[in-house]
Amino acid sequence: MKNELAQVLNDFISLAKTHYDRKGNEYLLEQLEIALDKTNNNVQDAVNEARTTYQNVNTICLVNHLHLEKDEEALLEKIKEISMSKGWLGGLNSWNTTNTWPGK
Repeated sequence: MKNELAQVLNDFISLAKTHYDRKGNEYLLEQLEIALDKTNNNVQDAVNEARTTYQNVNTICLVNHLHLEKDEEALLEKIKEISMSKGWLGGLNSWNTTNTWPGK
């Protein structure tokens, strides 16, 4: 799961870098790079880092009125999927993750 998250984060960073002039993009890039660093250095397990990243990216988008491209949205959805841990406690955590963004 760690490798999957790292790959998704790398892909997301590459896409976000192509939108260097987008308002708020620097905050998005910073969050993604921090998440990748934490994942690569085993600071936090993949599920928790995915959950944190998902919440933070959505907050950055909301606050900065940053609109992701379709490819970026698909990668964010993959991060959300990784954040969905198993078991009853995981279900509660997953519910909290899912409900951090008001939707479209």
